Amino acid sequence: MIKQRVNRHRGGNQDNLFGWTIFLLLLALVAGLSWVGSFYIFGHPEKAFSYGLLRTLGKIDAPKRFELTKAPRGQFLDANKLVERYGKMPPRELEAENASLLRNYLRNYLRTKELVPYVIGNFNVMGTFRLGPNNFFPDGVVALAQSTENPSVLLELIFPSAEADVGQLERMLRMGLDLQLARTLDLSALINARIMPDGRLNLTAVPLLYGSYTSTDATGILNLEPPADLNISAGLPVLNQAAVDEADKRYTAQRERDGPPVHSPALMRVQRTEAIAESTIPVARAEPVTREAVTTQMDGRPVARAIPVNTDESAIPVARAEPVNPAESAIPVARAEPVDPGAVPAAALQPFAAPTPAAVTTPPAAQWTVYEPGRMPRGRLLDIDTARDLPAESTGEVQYLAGDFQVSASGQNRAVLRGSGGQQNVRVIVDFPGNAAPPAEGETVQRNAQRPFQITNVERGPDGQVNVYVREITRP
Repeated sequence: MIKQRVNRHRGGNQDNLFGWTIFLLLLALVAGLSWVGSFYIFGHPEKAFSYGLLRTLGKIDAPKRFELTKAPRGQFLDANKLVERYGKMPPRELEAENASLLRNYLRNYLRTKELVPYVIGNFNVMGTFRLGPNNFFPDGVVALAQSTENPSVLLELIFPSAEADVGQLERMLRMGLDLQLARTLDLSALINARIMPDGRLNLTAVPLLYGSYTSTDATGILNLEPPADLNISAGLPVLNQAAVDEADKRYTAQRERDGPPVHSPALMRVQRTEAIAESTIPVARAEPVTREAVTTQMDGRPVARAIPVNTDESAIPVARAEPVNPAESAIPVARAEPVDPGAVPAAALQPFAAPTPAAVTTPPAAQWTVYEPGRMPRGRLLDIDTARDLPAESTGEVQYLAGDFQVSASGQNRAVLRGSGGQQNVRVIVDFPGNAAPPAEGETVQRNAQRPFQITNVERGPDGQVNVYVREITRP
């Protein structure tokens, strides 16, 4: 009897040990699955479940508006280059590429080193569709347009906006309107590409600047707004095949009836200006020095100082203009009916290229002084590597930038330069006087102690990008 009790006791211990082993294995399995699942959720925000959970937890932000000088680095592709890259991709490779494009957009391009593909070129609007809650972009309008350079390329250009601006968008983005996407003003990021059954390439793009627009034959200005949220489960592209076919049918019928237009109205981006509060640089009276190099020490390295100004030199006040951050909007509906161009009343409007309307007038701007070469105030002369390490807070010391630069973008009174030494994470943003034309894109700019740029600010982004803001202070 005693032996039976001992055997039963031993059997019970063995059963308990086996049960605990199974339980611990299940806990380890749950922990492993949770660990892997969290990596998957954070690594794939383009999935509807992942995006919804991350938005609920506040771990991912809604799409944001970028400034032209702080937009993610990218490459500009016209219709022919887009066909070369995406038109010949196998289905699985294109699917993976679309997932990457959307993932980077949802993350506001913070966790990627890839160059953003920006769509450029001329497109003609085939139809306009209003967006709704069942679309990927819940608010705004989507315009379906055909490339004038390569008709086998169709573009869904999303115009997110507030509900109050949707009607104005539909009136402005009517059939036949020209969309001129320029690399110096428009940053329309590609977020999806698909090959249609007839072999044409259908692209979806969003303007990251979410700017303000007008057209040459419509009244008013429309403002785009970044979408507050996205319906990921609706998927991309925004327009289904039936909507594309209907717009294509109407567009073709109108062209056959009326022929190609001699002069199509064009959509134009509005760049507003605002005054920047900035103190005028005082010109200290100092004794002139010889032309010998004068040096000082910075971080243990000798740094050349610029030649002091001749105090009897006259200075020219020059106005400085800064583009205003525009507003942003939302997007199209896949099953909506295209806007009937005949139902839109023709609006007599002055071309926007004519005298500037009151809504876009330039307020009084800050001023700075322009000198003869070699006659600016005494200050430190830095190269791009040294300027990159400057503190964001101003030390009150006049600092200049010299070196060899390549112009990567050029606009009105402003240019973006890159150093010739391969500093990919440093941009030099130059403001030019109103009477001076900035250098064209692709040109080389060389500056020395006689004609340096003056450094006004240094900003560092969360992605490691450094923006060195300078301005032109010498005459050619």
